[in-house]
Parts: sequence; C-alpha cells; structure tokens
Amino acid sequence: MAHPGTDPERPEPLRADPYHWDFVTPGLPDSAFEDAPGFSPTPMELRVMLLAHLRPRGDSLVWDVGGGTGALALEIARLLPSGAVHTLERDPEAIELLEQNRCRFGITNLHIHAGQAPDDLARLPPHPDRVLLEVGRPLGDVLLAVWHALQPAGRLVISTVSLEGLVDATDTLGQLGARDVQVVQATVHRMQRRGSQAKLAAAEPLFVIAAER
Repeated sequence: MAHPGTDPERPEPLRADPYHWDFVTPGLPDSAFEDAPGFSPTPMELRVMLLAHLRPRGDSLVWDVGGGTGALALEIARLLPSGAVHTLERDPEAIELLEQNRCRFGITNLHIHAGQAPDDLARLPPHPDRVLLEVGRPLGDVLLAVWHALQPAGRLVISTVSLEGLVDATDTLGQLGARDVQVVQATVHRMQRRGSQAKLAAAEPLFVIAAER
C-alpha cells in the first residue's frame, strides 16, 4: 500500500530505523535526517527561526515550495495535530530523501509532490494559510503565484541566500501591499574541535523574509 502523499507507481523507499524525539520543542538534530552529497538539512537553528516566523496553527494547511531533504517540512508537520504540509520538489534525489525522512519519522501528514513552481502549484491543495518558499534565485512569477493562492491573513515566509532574491522579494511584497513585512539575516556559528583547538565555523548566511497577506 502506498503511503499518503506518495506516488503509487514509485517503488517503496528503503526504511531507516524509526527515529524518536520525545521533546515538545522543535529543533530536531541535523544528524536525524538522511542526507546525500549536495543535499543537507537546513541547520537546526535556522529551522527554529523559520518556524517562529511562519507561526503555523494546529490545523494549518502549509505549502512548502522547494522541500529539499524535508527537514523543515517534517518539523512543521509534527507540530500540526490536525493540519497538513504539502511540499513541492523538482529534484528526484531530493524527493527520495524526502520519502526516506518522512518514513523514518513516521509522519503521515506530510505529502510530497513532484514538480516545480509556478507551473505545478496546482498539484497542491488550494488556499493554504501558511506558505514557506525556499529559493536560491530571484522569485519572479513564483512569488506572485503563491501570494495569490494564500488565504487572507495568511503568512508567507521566504528563505534565500541570494541578495537578488532578497531585493526581488521585498520589492514585490511592497507592490502587493503585504503587511507586517520582516527581514532578518541569520548566521549560525557552531564550535568545531580539531585536536586541542576549538573554533567557530559559520554556516551560509540566510535571509528570512516574512509577511502577512
């Protein structure tokens, strides 16, 4: 039997050992997620910040556009007792990782859709009240499409590492009359040890843009 949100024609992914997280706080360890060369989970500290800006409700319908390894989508889904997360991802390898991670955590309210925005957004259920948009380039038509799909008073959170994406997002949100626009640049430094030496290593900075329709 196919799992909810999966393609019934796609082979069943290999199952990793179930992962148990007994704490009510978000912030699953990075090591809990399956990864692959070129695909690593969003660092835990940044996931927590993105969740704080998204502000999902227990019954939210969340779009995650550009799911990657699924780390953030899984963080969201496990906090929604009566809601659901629908993620759209175009890369087959990332989709495989999403499937593996979803099965490992036993998450049934995360639904994975193959495709890319804006052309395949119609595959997602309409009228989300929360949208997470993860991009590495200027947003253009993608931002317009998700904004018009978003429910009134819904929240949009954009994450990007590019200055072009930041400028494009803030300019477009201004033209759309978005409310409560917030912009944060987040950088995570973690201590690493090499022998007797300890140093702080920085992850790639991330721009977080949050707005309410």
